Amino acid sequence: MTITTRKPTGRPSWPLLLAAGGEGAGKSFLAAQASASDLIGRTLWIGHGEQDPDEYALIPGADFDIVEYDGTITGLRRIVRDAAAEPKGDKPTLLVIDSGTKVWDTISENAQLDANQRATRNGRGAGGDATIGVDIWNKHKAHWRDIVDTLRLHDGPAVITARYEEVAAMGRDPRTGRTAPTGEKVWKVKAEKGLPYDVDAVIHMPARGQYTLSKVRSVRLQLDEPKDWPGFTMDAFWRALGLADVETGRSQYATPVAEETTEADESGRDWDAELTAAGADRGQLSKLGVEAKAAHAAPETLERIRAAYRATNEGAAS
Repeated sequence: MTITTRKPTGRPSWPLLLAAGGEGAGKSFLAAQASASDLIGRTLWIGHGEQDPDEYALIPGADFDIVEYDGTITGLRRIVRDAAAEPKGDKPTLLVIDSGTKVWDTISENAQLDANQRATRNGRGAGGDATIGVDIWNKHKAHWRDIVDTLRLHDGPAVITARYEEVAAMGRDPRTGRTAPTGEKVWKVKAEKGLPYDVDAVIHMPARGQYTLSKVRSVRLQLDEPKDWPGFTMDAFWRALGLADVETGRSQYATPVAEETTEADESGRDWDAELTAAGADRGQLSKLGVEAKAAHAAPETLERIRAAYRATNEGAAS
């Protein structure tokens, strides 16, 4: 087998930065102010669950376009892909997602809605929220992954905002062995837990006027520990990375690709014939469903068996 390789370019790429701020810390203001930098061309502002920043057009030099869409995660994914595909021109396009917290909240709500609807279809929707199955979580987390990966591969700068809040620290209680609050407080980004790891840089803003750069991937700007940065601006940050002085390169990621493996039904059984033979016998239908699932029968076959089983419940209720 021939191994495909390439030499590193040595060029810096435009970063995806997470602006994590407390309430009223100015994270949206920071992103709008970034649009005034002469290092970038167009700025596309993609809001989700936050007030549109119309008034921020009064910031000296600010120049951004607010993207309109239907507010759904499906619409957001499409808009982010389209925005990232915009022609670069002489200067790169800045993408702003405001806010990542609201995006993750909506994705989580969609997953819960899916779980509740599944429980109702299966006759288990007796009130309250259903348990979210792994398959449902994976489906909706893939929507988040799609948005973040698109931002990471964008050939230009991107900023995603998120809430940054103090929460109770959790630890193992030596007396009970259970996880419980320790009585201490820690700062935490309110979004999908992997977000701080996926971005290229993180600026923490616990209060307005307070800036701490806690992470950056760069040879030119290296951190031994989190760095307080009074008066932080995106323009100053980009210049500290050397992006004003050298030719930039496109971000490259060894993005994992999930391989879907589907096991074929090799049982040789005629499930439709057995379903007909089972009639309205709940015990037989339950047994048939377990066996069909174990044999990797087709999804439509499993759904027909479930429907027949549900029908016996409806018949008993009437």
